[in-house]
Amino acid sequence: MNSQDLVKYLAAVILTLLLLTIAAIGQNPPPTADPYAPRGNPKSPDGGYQWMVRTSNPIGYELLDLHNGKALMTVNAYYPDVNGANFQYAKACGFFWNQDGTMVALDELNRRRAGHLYFFFVHDGKVQEIPVEALFPLPPAADEGRVVVDPGWLSQNKIRVRQTLKTKSGRFVSQSFVVDFARPEEPKILPD
Repeated sequence: MNSQDLVKYLAAVILTLLLLTIAAIGQNPPPTADPYAPRGNPKSPDGGYQWMVRTSNPIGYELLDLHNGKALMTVNAYYPDVNGANFQYAKACGFFWNQDGTMVALDELNRRRAGHLYFFFVHDGKVQEIPVEALFPLPPAADEGRVVVDPGWLSQNKIRVRQTLKTKSGRFVSQSFVVDFARPEEPKILPD
């Protein structure tokens, strides 16, 4: 191998390591002392609503109206069977509220593209789910995919997310987007 080929090889190795480092830093959840620590805040900014991890069978998440104690929404966990590992994954969920508590993203622990991301519009004690699959359909060339909050709300109506896909050829592709919820009934996907 001549010196020019060696330089090209080393540059490719360094670039690959840099991209892997960036991908690891951008993983959801971010690296911390406890990778299973909850993320975000389960309580809405106005203190009127709070998400609770349900430990009964099936494991799930309940959005409670703290004014009357009623559950407004229940979502089963990606791993719903009651056992220690599944409960650990459920506790690592992220709850990301916008500034006035009208929109919340529920982002389950991302482990090899497992888990789900949900968006909910909360208004006057009513909850409307905005399906992520409708916003980010799986492309035909993808074998599997996952959308995660990364890093979170940029403004009252805009949240930054990252979509990671495993293609049918085995490659991994990751791209960031901004979801604009200025009109929750018609969210817009913007390139980041």
